[in-house]
Amino acid sequence: MSNYIRVLPRDLFNEASLFKCVARLWILTDDRRDHQAKFVTEDVEVFNVLQDQSSGAIYIGNVEFTVRGVPHRLSRPLNARSAWPLYMDIEDGDETLSVFDDDGNLSAEMLTYISRER
Repeated sequence: MSNYIRVLPRDLFNEASLFKCVARLWILTDDRRDHQAKFVTEDVEVFNVLQDQSSGAIYIGNVEFTVRGVPHRLSRPLNARSAWPLYMDIEDGDETLSVFDDDGNLSAEMLTYISRER
């Protein structure tokens, strides 16, 4: 199910932060209608938290998030210190953008990226 060994308590905090960020994104995108972002997955038996072996970032492998129907990985850097450290892969994973600003609102670049007008 997972591809890494967790170290306590570090990974408890890392995964809790990942879940908090993804849940916040769900709430913010569900509250708005001026975008083309969507969580495709609504029911899972367990959250499959995986680690990107090249960067160390963690993500939920079985929760799909799309923009205009294209899947995008949402990940959290390992041991990030900010309150809302969620990033979305764009351009086939070659680039990322910050999902939130420092206050936990959608960042300006995220709003632009998911905008209906784009």
